Amino acid sequence: MIAAVVLLAGCSESSSDSMDDMDMSSKSPETIGFLLKPTDQYVFSQVKTIFPKELEFAAQISATGKITYDTREVSVIAARISGRIEKLYVKHPYQIVEKGQKLMDIYSKELMTEQDNFIYLLKNDAENVALIKAAESRLLLQGFNPDQVNEIRKSKKSFSSVSIYSPYSGHLHESTDGGEVAVENMSVMKNTSTKEFAIKEGMYVQNGQSIFTIYNSHNVWAVLNIHEDEFSLIKEGQKVNLEIEGKAYTSDNLKIDFIEPVFRSGQNTVNVRVYINNLDHSIKIGSMVKATIDSGTSKGLFIPETAVVNLGSYDVIFVKKQQIFKAVKIQKGIQQHHQIEIISGVTSKEEIAENAQMLMDSESFIKTENE
Repeated sequence: MIAAVVLLAGCSESSSDSMDDMDMSSKSPETIGFLLKPTDQYVFSQVKTIFPKELEFAAQISATGKITYDTREVSVIAARISGRIEKLYVKHPYQIVEKGQKLMDIYSKELMTEQDNFIYLLKNDAENVALIKAAESRLLLQGFNPDQVNEIRKSKKSFSSVSIYSPYSGHLHESTDGGEVAVENMSVMKNTSTKEFAIKEGMYVQNGQSIFTIYNSHNVWAVLNIHEDEFSLIKEGQKVNLEIEGKAYTSDNLKIDFIEPVFRSGQNTVNVRVYINNLDHSIKIGSMVKATIDSGTSKGLFIPETAVVNLGSYDVIFVKKQQIFKAVKIQKGIQQHHQIEIISGVTSKEEIAENAQMLMDSESFIKTENE
């Protein structure tokens, strides 16, 4: 075990001479008691001291994050019938598709039977409106559009395959067996390295199987990471200034739109979302974001950041007791203008070392009573 750590900062004479000249007999028993305290909790020094101050700042919080897809703009295209892909009109991920664009043709024996039943009713029981209407509804539910149903009604002929059209516009991606990626990982799709779709002409699909996912980037999210010690300062509606890949974005419409109510597993941050209009597609998914959040004013007990020593799992300051400094664990709040807010551990009446680094030789020496 290391013995005491003794620093005589600011003394012009040698530290050994000063200690030799001290008349220990003149010190009170209380002073002697401090000198006999455990050597890993106390330091003897003459460094400059200060008192914590009540301050009020115009608080601004800095955060980083990424641009991701807005999940409200994500849509899934699923097969409404089981069958074989006869023709595939799209070939690779990230292909731009427009609403109403044909994606594939599917042959289905089940659908052929439904068409034949509809045609039989039209030819042999035209007065049975209820049955004809029910047969027509089944065709619509299985993927036919109204124009195709009207064509069957007029021609009394069935289609050999049903065409699947995109009901949405956006970037096309292939749906995976494991489902879509989680919201926080949507900036990187699972199939980004694939040059073409795994699904091919001649393959079979099942009723209800997800085939494609369409991501529309007309609106995107900036997902920002807010540290737990700043979480209390964050509220929905606060104005946000963004810097995306080095380019500044400022608008009255940029604000915190949603605060996720949980800490993510293994993280000490909370995600907040800023919704961004991206009609010109100038903002790319996956871009890095820096943000400055205007969180109003902050009032509390502050000390200089130089007075705090971080020991990994906790922070300490040195509180002066006569000529001896005691290491005390503290709970920090926000950090503004090189000042750190103190939530607990010290009061405004306690004298502390202004520069805590001068009172430690190694963080392994520093212990606190409540460890």
